[in-house]
Amino acid sequence: MRSQAYKVPVSDGHPVEIHDFIVASRWEDLPPKIKERLNQEDLIDNLLLKSIDGNPIFSAPEAGYFVLKVTREDKVRYVSSMFTSPKWKDIEQTKQEQIPPFLYLSLIALVLMALFALVPYLMIRKVANPIEKLMAWTKNLNKEQLMQPIPDFHFSELNSLANIVQSSLRSVQESLDREHRFLGYASHELRTPIAVTRTNTELLRKMIEKDISVGKQLQVLERIERASFNMTDLTETLLWLNRKTDKSIPLISISIGGFTEQLLEELSYLLNGKSVEVKITTDETMLLLPQALCRIVISNLIRNALQHTTEGKICIIQAGSNLIINNREFDSQEINDIPKIEHQLKNELGFGLGLELTERLIQHYDWKYKNVATDDGHYVEIDFS
Repeated sequence: MRSQAYKVPVSDGHPVEIHDFIVASRWEDLPPKIKERLNQEDLIDNLLLKSIDGNPIFSAPEAGYFVLKVTREDKVRYVSSMFTSPKWKDIEQTKQEQIPPFLYLSLIALVLMALFALVPYLMIRKVANPIEKLMAWTKNLNKEQLMQPIPDFHFSELNSLANIVQSSLRSVQESLDREHRFLGYASHELRTPIAVTRTNTELLRKMIEKDISVGKQLQVLERIERASFNMTDLTETLLWLNRKTDKSIPLISISIGGFTEQLLEELSYLLNGKSVEVKITTDETMLLLPQALCRIVISNLIRNALQHTTEGKICIIQAGSNLIINNREFDSQEINDIPKIEHQLKNELGFGLGLELTERLIQHYDWKYKNVATDDGHYVEIDFS
């Protein structure tokens, strides 16, 4: 208002309109509404006098009247302005059409809050997905998958955890496999001493009832004791083989020939009801060997020959550290006519757990071993040197 008061010349009775202002040299020349709403006596130089219609808190007033008296070098100017309908309403409508600043702030705040919530969510999902994948992989682990490479879980920590889980479960699985093998081997190997013990126990009872000589009873009792010692040796040997301890089995001087004859006698019950001829030739060779392991190996080879020969001939030859067992179905040749067989090993070692255990023991002691199928039977040769 001060800048417009002296911008153009003004004379009495001729007010000038400049933009939104009315500039006059006298009070009487101001618009009637200004003079009606404002009192000239309230005017003070350079102090704005105003009158507002309505003064709501959250919206613009309905109308406003303003006047300012300016005096410069004895020249008085009255500058007035008023905002009423429809002009005031147009201004108010324009302001209403504009988005209030606080709404802008609210929208920005909501967007920021959404971003702050979304970023942690995405980060959590990025970590949670591999963890869920690891959980599903662990849950579905089986014996075959334990031997396969672990998948990539995108985080080195999760990959390390998967390695630990796989190693632990693999160790547990190996322990279970060893226990299963032990149970299978034990049930297989203990059959003979158990059968010997039961048979001789029944025999001893009958001998006592019939008052047979004490000498013969002692012979039967010795067989029972020998069978119990055999069971103890077999059990300790199987535990040693199963646990793979560094403890070695003691070596003692044994006669392979005598040992073979003894085992053949213990297993002779397998020939009951069969038309099988057994010929055995041995010598007096003594060797330092683990007795329990030799018992398992030789008994399994003899048992295999006796079990799988229904009619024919079984030839057992022991010479020095060599032992040969040759079983032939419907074979009438003499023992000295054993044919020469190609030194060709087949993938299968024979039948059942017995020969599987035999192979493990032979490999452990690095004994020379040959096991081949012939046209009419089976040929086995082992060198205990």
